[in-house]
This record gives sequence, C-alpha cells and structure tokens, in this order.
Amino acid sequence: MIRQVELNQPELDHDLVADLPQDTATPPKPKKARRWIMRLIIYGSLGFGLIALALPSFSGCGNKARSSEGRTYVGSMNRAQQAFWSEKQTFGRSIPALELGIKEETDNFKFQVQSFDLVTYQYGVPKNDNVKSFVGAVFVVPEKSQTSQGSNQKVNQTSESQPSAKKELTTVTILCESPKTGVKQKLPNPFLQNGTPTCAEGTVALN
Repeated sequence: MIRQVELNQPELDHDLVADLPQDTATPPKPKKARRWIMRLIIYGSLGFGLIALALPSFSGCGNKARSSEGRTYVGSMNRAQQAFWSEKQTFGRSIPALELGIKEETDNFKFQVQSFDLVTYQYGVPKNDNVKSFVGAVFVVPEKSQTSQGSNQKVNQTSESQPSAKKELTTVTILCESPKTGVKQKLPNPFLQNGTPTCAEGTVALN
C-alpha cells in the first residue's frame, strides 16, 4: 500500500503543476513600449518644469524672474501636449485638458492654446511691459523622414500634406520669445522649414 502511494506521487505532482496558472501574457509590442518610454521621459521632464514654476515668486522682483514664469509655463504646456498626443493621437484643445494644474492667467501673463490636427501652439501673452512674450509649438511629423511644410497655421492639413508612404509619426517642439519686453500680444507662430521647427521672423528660439 505504501509502495503504491510512492509510485503514484509523480502523477499527483504533475497534476498540481498542470493546475497552476500559466503566464499567457504576450510581451509588449515594440511600438507600445516606445510610447510608454516616451511618456515617462516627457512626464519626467514635465515634473521638473512644474517645480520651476514656483521659482519666480521666490526670486524677488526683476523682469528676468517674471519673464521666466512665461517661459516655464509655455515650455511645460509644450511637453504636456507631446504627452497628450503620444497617448491619444490628438492635441489638447485647452489648458485644463492638459491637466497641468496651472492657471490660465497670472499677474504677468495670459496663457492660451490653439490646436489643430497636426500642430498646436501655446502662448504666453504679457499683461504688462516688464516681461517678454512667448510662443511654443508642437508639430506632428513622420519619424526619420520629415517632410517639408510651410508656415500655414494648420500645417497643410489637406491630404496633399500627408506622406505618401505609411510611416511612424512623432512630435517635435520649439519655444520662441520676443527679443525684448513690451510686446503685449501673441507672437507670430513658428513653422516647419524642411522638417525643422523654426521661429518666425522677429522672434528668438529658446530650444
């Protein structure tokens, strides 16, 4: 009797192993993995940007400190739009949609968003003559082979602007400022020149 139990033991062990839950999950696709990595990078840099938002209030008076508020806000909005597009393949149409927790208006700036299918613009418009004006843009372009497009605000949203071959899409950004203070209006929009984000005439690139 004892011997019979010992002989049957391997079968019981085999049955127990067979009943254990099997890991049937397939490894993530490279494309999805790249998106997650991109999100981590963007949100990581976004966190540092949001910490910097508080700096002007601790740096005392001074036009440079007040202008840094506009630069930091618009730069953070750019990065948030990149993350938004990476996740949803569209851009946020308002500042609250980006879930940054930043105000649309401060003592020194009004902040605005203007989004289209393939491009979004972020503005930091001064409320006084003591700060610079800022504009940021995020463009959707084909990976590697970036087609040349003009300065149309909608980045040629017609079918003619679409690449002939199906390619992976990514985003590129730029941040521009007025060369001097006292420009209390929206700056002209950046544009793509030979696939490279370019600041409009009369503005200066910051990144």
